[in-house]
Amino acid sequence: MGRRLHIPGLISVLEVTDPREIRLLDEDSRLDRCLAPGGGLINRLRLARLRDAFVFDGEPLPALLARAAEGRESRHAELGRRLDEGAEAANWRQDPAFKTLVEGVAGQVDVEALGPAAQGLLGRQFHDDYRADEASFVAARRLNDYPRVNAFEALRQRLSGQLRRDRQLLQERAQGDPMTLHATSVAVHNLVGSLEAMRALAGTQRASDLPLAAVLGRCLSVPDTVLRQVLAPLSSPCSPRRLAPGDLVLLRLAEGVRTSGDRELAFMADSWARCPARRFLLALLADTWGRAVASRSGEGAR
Repeated sequence: MGRRLHIPGLISVLEVTDPREIRLLDEDSRLDRCLAPGGGLINRLRLARLRDAFVFDGEPLPALLARAAEGRESRHAELGRRLDEGAEAANWRQDPAFKTLVEGVAGQVDVEALGPAAQGLLGRQFHDDYRADEASFVAARRLNDYPRVNAFEALRQRLSGQLRRDRQLLQERAQGDPMTLHATSVAVHNLVGSLEAMRALAGTQRASDLPLAAVLGRCLSVPDTVLRQVLAPLSSPCSPRRLAPGDLVLLRLAEGVRTSGDRELAFMADSWARCPARRFLLALLADTWGRAVASRSGEGAR
């Protein structure tokens, strides 16, 4: 059963880590992605932070659209088809940033090179002329962290214009396209986390002997939390008390995957909100690992 925190007028949150319960709640249409103000003060502040960071021109980024949002399902399916085709063709091999990813995992370039390289590679899946650099990656990292920073830091970023500048830079680089914005501002951090974990693993003894499944099991970086808002009264075996409209449900994916080893949960593979980049990312990581390990072995042979 999930853990409930409820203080009337202040906060009402259910945290769930069990994979079965995560799937059960995700399937329930009375829970949805919803950034409209609701619930107690802390609930409203949390939702406001998400709106400040991830709503552009009045539209949330794709990963925050409600399940019934107009056009969401068809765009989601089309993106999945495009990325699956890219995975089949291993199209990242034609991107100059792929060499940097391999060298980064092999420990042949500074780890800081991985962020801009990964951001550029993902951006060019949408726009051939996408340009990433240290400034754009730092902006993406700051924006992705914004909903979780302390209140004083959030206030500083707003008053100083830092939040506005970061959003403007990322939107310009993405040419205003929401899918490109999501990939290069949010999704990129899980890719970079996976690559950094691979780099650390590649430096250990007998890393090249590990099966790919074990490597991915150790290194796959998973979104920490998926947030849902309760839209209608709901009694669930996952909650110690009845959920009310405005309550927030935090599906703790990272912890659920870590404790269960359920890799499909990492991508919410059976969900209406499944990650459309699953095949692409797994194939990219597998290719990067294989080439990085081969490169390190070649160095050792010399």
